[in-house]
Amino acid sequence: MSIGDKITALKLPGLGARRSTEEQERLLKLYWNRAELKKELAGLDDELYQLRDRLKQQEAATQRVRDERESLETLLGNPELGYGALVYFQLNGLWRACRGQLEQFAAELRRQQEDRERKRQLVEFHQDRQGRVQLAGERLAEAEAALAAEQGEGARLAAELEAARGLWHYFRRRRLQDERVRHAARLGAAQNFLDDMRESRRTIEKEPWPEFTGLSLEGRRAINNAVIAYAQLLYARLAESGLALHARQARQKGVQESHYGARAECEAMMAEIVAGLALVRSQKDVAAEVRTRTEALKNAATYRHPEDTVPDPGSLPSAFVGRGVPVREPNVLVEDFWDVYSVLLR
Repeated sequence: MSIGDKITALKLPGLGARRSTEEQERLLKLYWNRAELKKELAGLDDELYQLRDRLKQQEAATQRVRDERESLETLLGNPELGYGALVYFQLNGLWRACRGQLEQFAAELRRQQEDRERKRQLVEFHQDRQGRVQLAGERLAEAEAALAAEQGEGARLAAELEAARGLWHYFRRRRLQDERVRHAARLGAAQNFLDDMRESRRTIEKEPWPEFTGLSLEGRRAINNAVIAYAQLLYARLAESGLALHARQARQKGVQESHYGARAECEAMMAEIVAGLALVRSQKDVAAEVRTRTEALKNAATYRHPEDTVPDPGSLPSAFVGRGVPVREPNVLVEDFWDVYSVLLR
């Protein structure tokens, strides 16, 4: 074997090992890339499935709307039934108007209650901070007096040491020097205490106003009682004409299931709805009547749990004394008149 063959034979094993390692690394990278691609593909498959499911749901909803529109067109095109459909939609509009009144009323009460509670919180914080500032001031005055006393004691010791320079005052000087060392420690402690008191007072004075964390339990209960009272009042204003019950039935049935008589009867009911809307939006005597009803609710309402903000529906009064005569009314919470539950604060 020639020298060149021997050299080749020596080099080939080393190159083969390096190529084998490189090949393993390349195969490992390909394996991980393949795993990542499979994971991404699975995610895309899930997303595609969800999109197809949403598309089916949307197509079904679109078809329902199309069917309802065609049914409504057929209904409105019928002279005998068209006026009933108008009454149906106006009753739904009356229901939404009542809910809108409740929402506006609740929003205004919440704003007012938040203002009251925020002001009360700030007043209490200010009073508490002033008390702590006063206490810190008293402690600071005590610290200043203590430091002044120690400084006076230091001046006395310095004067005595100055007067005890003679050789015959050797033992007295030793005693005064020891006492002065102890006094230096007391003086340093008094200065540190004074600095701490000053920093404490500055910290209290710079305390930021607290954040408002939300309405209290009592505040939310008070608002809810007033909203329930207003819902009762709206029912009472629409009860005599029967519009309150008609509006609730319209919310529970479809337009095809609602019948309100012939054209003349429907026109008469639509006129009553217009008058009912005027009653709903009228603010005459609202505050006084809501206040009276709220007081009755407050006295009768109980709560199932200590943290509940909505009273137990069973505790609501079953009758309201209006003009001295008890009038039985439905339980607006049980029957969820005007969607009152969605307006109440939790």
